[in-house]
Amino acid sequence: MGALNWCLHRLMAWRLRQADRALAHAPEVQERLLLSIVRRAAATEWGRSHGYASIRSVRDYQQAVPICRYEEMAPLWHRAFDGARDVCWPGHIRYFTMSSGTTAEACKALPISREAIRANLRSGVSLMARVQAQVPDADLLAGRTLYFGGSPTLEQRGQSYQGDASGVVAHHMPRLARRFRLPSFEIASIPDWEQKVEAIARAYLRTPIRVVVGLPTWTLLLMRRLIELGREQLGPHVHTVADVWPHLRAFVHFGMSFEAYREQFRALIGRPIAFVDTYSSSEAGLTAIQADQADPSMLMEVDIGTFYEFVPVDELYALRPTRLTLREVEVGRDYAVLLSSCSGIWAYDVGDIVRFTSLRPPKLLFAGRTRLTLNLLGEHVVGAELDVAIARACAATGSAVRDFTVHTLTPTAGDPRGAHQWLVEFDGPPPPLADFAARLDAALVEKNLDYKIHRARDYLMRAPELMALAPGTFYEWARRHGQLGGQHKVPRVARSQAMVDELLAISAEIERDKSLSRHS
Repeated sequence: MGALNWCLHRLMAWRLRQADRALAHAPEVQERLLLSIVRRAAATEWGRSHGYASIRSVRDYQQAVPICRYEEMAPLWHRAFDGARDVCWPGHIRYFTMSSGTTAEACKALPISREAIRANLRSGVSLMARVQAQVPDADLLAGRTLYFGGSPTLEQRGQSYQGDASGVVAHHMPRLARRFRLPSFEIASIPDWEQKVEAIARAYLRTPIRVVVGLPTWTLLLMRRLIELGREQLGPHVHTVADVWPHLRAFVHFGMSFEAYREQFRALIGRPIAFVDTYSSSEAGLTAIQADQADPSMLMEVDIGTFYEFVPVDELYALRPTRLTLREVEVGRDYAVLLSSCSGIWAYDVGDIVRFTSLRPPKLLFAGRTRLTLNLLGEHVVGAELDVAIARACAATGSAVRDFTVHTLTPTAGDPRGAHQWLVEFDGPPPPLADFAARLDAALVEKNLDYKIHRARDYLMRAPELMALAPGTFYEWARRHGQLGGQHKVPRVARSQAMVDELLAISAEIERDKSLSRHS
């Protein structure tokens, strides 16, 4: 082991001890962190207007600061584009991360301060330390880590810069750490993801990759292409990723559920490796990391820049929702996540739902979104975007829709692409279904950047499938489930295959009864 590797291993071990000490006293650490960032922001416009100078406890903070959402905070944050200082955090916010998350209809520009960038770098050390602990028989620093993320290219916006969160952090990564990280700046900056897959596969076919970090959908495509190129360039013996990257020991995944892809990864890789789940957000960076291959839940990062609150899901939109800390949450209950960070993000509804599996230390599972969303494929389509797509398709085809729901067709071994399946009940004769589906697709491509990337040239998602249901299908479904009335609505996202199968069966029954009545 060289001197640099020895130093980095010492750093990882130090960070692991620090994180574990914090986890042993997580409620107290979190409370001290909140009061620290409140003091830092006391002289800002936000701090003065919310009495930060008088805040001495978590309860004081909760009474002074209401739950905030993007639409309310963005006008304040975005004053930084015009050079404003000391608005929600001391100084000028020079960087913004772009996110098409689930709590707003369009891409969000979220502030990331110098302090938050440093916190994200510390979280990166935590991540590598946790991964290394799960593969103790291998030195991960003896090879390279391939980070298959967004572009590091930043766009100037007034007096600030905006871009992918990983890109902002990459610009501030210590030079010594960069020697372990791939791809190169030039390859990472390729905007077309299909071209990026090809470039990475060709450039790093013979590189000693030890860790891959990425979104499951895109990483699957990369691995498939890697095997094809390996067979072409290395020989017919190449059948798995292990034949190309024999020292690969871990895949760190983020951004979506991994379960639909786990078996495909195991087959493609061809040897046991660690699959490490993470929970992160553009607002807070890395929140939790899986630390045990036998336990899918994730250990929280409680001492790095972000204070968390938890609201019982059924109270989130109440007039005075209950706001709990790590001292007060319970195992097994679903909570919406609020966060306050050293970027001037305060009591912010991030749009996620988590469920704790342990409190000492705090470990959680990601349990879903607080608003309707389609994200099984990483496309981040929210319910409001589905409504817009339907409206535009109706306007373009001169048709009307009574009701609809959307389901995700998951990738299979035969076809690694997924698709959206729209079940639509028209009011009157259906228009040409292919034309209507194309209009839906075009509207989502225009509205949602992640969906556009996934649909580019049918590379990651097939065109949406449209099924016209018989008139009265949704009414009968609601009747059978006791959901008739003004307080009940058809869910825009069909959460299970069982719901889809039931709707199709009801539609078939209605059509059959209609046919029998015509012939009687």
